[in-house]
Amino acid sequence: MRVLIQTYTGQQARVSWVGVFSDYFCVLNGVKQGGVLSPVLFCVYIDELLLKLSAAGVGCYMGSTFVGAIAYADDIVLICPTPSALRLLLKL
Repeated sequence: MRVLIQTYTGQQARVSWVGVFSDYFCVLNGVKQGGVLSPVLFCVYIDELLLKLSAAGVGCYMGSTFVGAIAYADDIVLICPTPSALRLLLKL
């Protein structure tokens, strides 16, 4: 746990565009791209989100199976029958 805390606390980054660098800024969320643990950490986070979306009771269903949030890698598609249902899922 200490290794994870040390790895993700106090990160700084800057943007390079056509040889010009931005000032450094703190990275406050996300996982390290290319990190060995990044997919696992992302799955832990995204699993909780998908469970909340499913429990919301809105979205599309095939029979009794919730298909209102389809996830693959780091992409999520929300499918809803009405704009108000979509807004509810987006708030989550």
